[in-house]
Amino acid sequence: MRGANTPSSALTLRRFTETRDTNRYSIGEVLSNINPRASSQIDRRLGPPLDYSFCEGQKMADFSRITPREGAHSYISIPIRIPDEDLPPTKPDDIPTHDEDKNIRRNYCKYISNAIRLSNNSLSRYKGFARMLDSVLDNPTELQWIDLSFNDLSCIDECLLEYVELKVLYLHANLVNDITEVDKLARLPSLKTLTLHGNVIDGEKGYRSYVISRIPQLQFLDFSRVTNADREKAKVLMAMNVIGERKRKGNKSSKK
Repeated sequence: MRGANTPSSALTLRRFTETRDTNRYSIGEVLSNINPRASSQIDRRLGPPLDYSFCEGQKMADFSRITPREGAHSYISIPIRIPDEDLPPTKPDDIPTHDEDKNIRRNYCKYISNAIRLSNNSLSRYKGFARMLDSVLDNPTELQWIDLSFNDLSCIDECLLEYVELKVLYLHANLVNDITEVDKLARLPSLKTLTLHGNVIDGEKGYRSYVISRIPQLQFLDFSRVTNADREKAKVLMAMNVIGERKRKGNKSSKK
């Protein structure tokens, strides 16, 4: 781990486990470990959501190499240059090809934003999620808004729980098929808005009541306000064990 007083250029580029079999350099790994030194003149106000929607991303690492889509408002970014001294080949077989060398020596930047849009891609796993955020955001610990809708995610990974400032999480139109996955999100104290419609679980009897009972801090679920009536209904159904009883019966029948 780089010390607080170690300059960003003291990093050494190397191949990592997830890319070693392809003999490629991991851009995301290098960028995630660089703490950019912003000019005192840079605008530190939060910029618009970082938009990686419709980028044909298949894994989290893809977004470290993709330029985000432009929107109505300009991004606020801090430029990063990977110095030549950070690219010393240690062995003859570590010398990158011309295309790899050109790719890794380009200029990069980190964006100042507390929101990221990763919707409408082909993501099926969360592997590399934290590293990717570290590589594209100036301060990912301040994330308050994450859009992972319209992907192929089958679970709710605990990596999301690292972002304790998270207020809005879009997970609709994925493949989540176990309603108990929702329980994990109760550990996000600031979560106010959640979407899960369009997953298999939204067909569960008592789905809305279950989610509200498990995440009591929610104010909006599936773009609909959580009312006092919703909360009372959730309390009654959970007290009656309606959802749990149904799930146990379903499990028994499936074993026959």
